[in-house]
Amino acid sequence: MKEKPHVLYHGSKALFDIVKPQQAHGVCEEEAKMGIYAVATKDEAIPFALPFRWYPDAPGGRLSFDSDGVKSYLHYGSIDPDGKGYIYVLPSDSFELVNEWEWVSETPVEPKEIIEINVKDYFDTITFSEEAKKIQAELYGEKHNANT
Repeated sequence: MKEKPHVLYHGSKALFDIVKPQQAHGVCEEEAKMGIYAVATKDEAIPFALPFRWYPDAPGGRLSFDSDGVKSYLHYGSIDPDGKGYIYVLPSDSFELVNEWEWVSETPVEPKEIIEINVKDYFDTITFSEEAKKIQAELYGEKHNANT
């Protein structure tokens, strides 16, 4: 079994004082638990802190993106190039390993630290599908469209 680190990292586009369990919507049981998902390194949490947005940003909107833990691929949706995200440094006490790289806590956790990140510092880690490029250009202009 993998040794539990002293701290774990959780990425979110929202800022809050206490990280609370939420229902995940993963593709398998391990990725669809009610809990707080966290990873062992800050870099692995960054894609989850990037504030990808639904398009349209209204009921009926859609968002689809994947990440390999470092790079992100935006299938559908957008991201504000001037946006911010947050990395939560969490004590690992209540977390259990659920797969090769993700840990889950079923109880609220108070962060030891909150690190604010800027989208512009990680924009080069995002690849856009043709459809996402069009949405991005429509919302933010051509200069904020990666991979063109």
